[in-house]
Amino acid sequence: MSVRELPSKPDSMSHFPDDAGYRWLELHDNDTPYGHAATAERDDTLELHVTLTRWGSRVRRNLYGDVTWLKTEAKRLGKSRIMGIRADNQEKFDPRLFKFARMFGFTETGVFQTAIIML
Repeated sequence: MSVRELPSKPDSMSHFPDDAGYRWLELHDNDTPYGHAATAERDDTLELHVTLTRWGSRVRRNLYGDVTWLKTEAKRLGKSRIMGIRADNQEKFDPRLFKFARMFGFTETGVFQTAIIML
């Protein structure tokens, strides 16, 4: 398994709120991190955010194992689905997301947009 829980939020996810119930995870290969993940329980769904710091065939192979671990964890928590979410503050849509998600078994895709008023 290449997933381990972190005691605190990683710098790559510093923009996530502290009080939203996220669990912080490090994705690693032989103790060398290749990304971070945040998960949160939402009703019957396990919310998932992933940030990769490097990419390649080895990372891709590890991610298959990470998804297997994640499915097991979601079932253990009594969840019926995992929802991967990608946020982008540059006002652009990334069509590569769906291809990437399908590689790892995500089949039901959708798009939602937000608008924010800063106070």
